[in-house]
Amino acid sequence: MSVKYHRIMSAGLLAALFLGSLFLVPALWAQSVALTPVDRKDEWWSKRHDANVAQMEKGDIDLLMIGDSITHGWDNADPSKNYKKVWDSYYSHRKPINLGFSGDRTEHVLWRLDRLPLDKISPKAAVLMIGTNNVGHGSSSPKETADGIKAIVEKLEKQYPEMKIIVLNVFPRSEKPDDPLRKAVNEINSYLPELLKGKENVTLLDINHVFLDADGILPKSIMDDRLHPGALGYELWAEALEPDLMKALGEENPATKPADKMHEEGWKQRFGEQVTQMKRGNIDFLMIGDSITNRWHDKMDILRKYLGPCKPINLGVEGDQTQHVLWRLDNLPLDKISPKVAMIMIGTNNMGDRANTPWMIADGVRAIVDKLQATYPEIKIVVLEVFPRGEKPDDWARHRVEQINIALRDILKDRKNVDLVDIGDSFKAADGTLPKDLMPDSLHLSNKGYEIWAKKLAPVLKKKFRR
Repeated sequence: MSVKYHRIMSAGLLAALFLGSLFLVPALWAQSVALTPVDRKDEWWSKRHDANVAQMEKGDIDLLMIGDSITHGWDNADPSKNYKKVWDSYYSHRKPINLGFSGDRTEHVLWRLDRLPLDKISPKAAVLMIGTNNVGHGSSSPKETADGIKAIVEKLEKQYPEMKIIVLNVFPRSEKPDDPLRKAVNEINSYLPELLKGKENVTLLDINHVFLDADGILPKSIMDDRLHPGALGYELWAEALEPDLMKALGEENPATKPADKMHEEGWKQRFGEQVTQMKRGNIDFLMIGDSITNRWHDKMDILRKYLGPCKPINLGVEGDQTQHVLWRLDNLPLDKISPKVAMIMIGTNNMGDRANTPWMIADGVRAIVDKLQATYPEIKIVVLEVFPRGEKPDDWARHRVEQINIALRDILKDRKNVDLVDIGDSFKAADGTLPKDLMPDSLHLSNKGYEIWAKKLAPVLKKKFRR
């Protein structure tokens, strides 16, 4: 080989290596971008971060909610959206901080965590949902994004070794399962079990099924733009997260812990009457609830008008919550009767304690159903969705009832011998208000309201009695 030819080859090789390196350096950079803390220059972003810093400096924070616009959206106070109302129902009493920032990727969360005064707080739990923008913006591959999620988790673990961390699978996006972005999100999620394996205080939670229909389609009713949850989407998120979040926060559900009110003379007397009637036997129909059920006591002729002959016991008690019903069921002589059907309408009074989330209340109803089925395996149970309360559709109580009923639909679905029935709309006027002639105090029914109840429910009950 000539020296000239050798020099040409060497020069060519060097040129090739140099050109290759131009492509290699960006590739190396792209592989690490999801792991490299970086801020954003938007003014609103800096102000929001400063507000987080100020809130954290004050301390007294138990719950970190970390993410992007999907978490940021909980702050939306637009009355037409209801997102903030869901937040208030589920989280406001739990001393939270919203660390969600619209448009953020894993690298932005890492930057923020590096600059927050994390030493000022001792949170009990964190909820993390991040990554959709990494693939949506094309800045990272699914695997790189998953590595970024792991890096956030490890940063949190290092700062708070005892804190419980719930990592949510990145939510589905795009309408159809075969959309490239849906596949990219699914790929991120596929790496997380292995990356987070063995982390003692970390729970990887997949709630994505609650957003999708049976064919994997993401409905507009849940995410209008097929990315950000709407009002129903936030309801479903909060409800699906609740059991794991309660555990992470070390909470018990007061709605499922039997409690009596024997110190109240009226309650004690009413319970005694129920015990006496039950000991006599000859009961085929349990009517379980609070004051709304209790007030059937002088209206049984209305019930029999539509249902026909029956042998009921009215187990409604003024002011009762789910835990009080559970106590009564534990202490009533249930072995003295063999009822065929039970009707349950309970939960509105649990709303008085803001620490009772809608899911907790619905779970209290579930506990009542479990108790009845354990005692009477063949009993047919009709659970009524909690009746609307609050005169106007935008009343806080009205919205809270709707949240409880959404949770009931999920908790009681596919239960054998259990029907969940909604007759709430029958009490509403065309404009959604509760008419005074049906609910004089926007909570309890008039005789006309009880007639509507009996008329609407009779076909369901007759079927249960096999009439």
